[in-house]
Amino acid sequence: MSNEKAPAQGGAVEKEQRPVEVRNRDIPLLSEILYIMQMVRQIEERRDWQRDRMTNITQHLTGMPGGGGLPKGLDSAFAMLSELDEEQETQCKEYARQLRKAQKILNGIESQTMRTFVMMKYVMDVPDVKIRQELNMTWRGFDRARRAVEDAPSMAAVKWQERYIVVQKE
Repeated sequence: MSNEKAPAQGGAVEKEQRPVEVRNRDIPLLSEILYIMQMVRQIEERRDWQRDRMTNITQHLTGMPGGGGLPKGLDSAFAMLSELDEEQETQCKEYARQLRKAQKILNGIESQTMRTFVMMKYVMDVPDVKIRQELNMTWRGFDRARRAVEDAPSMAAVKWQERYIVVQKE
């Protein structure tokens, strides 16, 4: 069996995707923010479902829970809700801690254009085409900005030259 890729419909050979090597140590932290926020939201949805379950159990409760030593019905629902509340509190604290770190990193970027680029690309995970449209960038300018960010050791070390410089007359 050959390791070569079969030609796609257009006749071109598909490129094998390799992991992108990034030197900037701040990018993983910025990209993690979105996923932590999504985890918090999932816990909130599970907690809401559990509260609805408790309401239904209370409405249909006709007798005391049976024996067997395991919590049933309302007791089990309360235990699950308590666990979800604790998990959500832990995740919210982690999210707030990571968000403070991300804000410090983003506020350290001098150029407003570069700050917006970094937020859209690495925090909000906006597609490259949309970033180019929003920031009115050419492919070359986009690639130059991406390389400047990814090749720098940290966001504070990124040097970006603005397209327009305002000169004030004295």
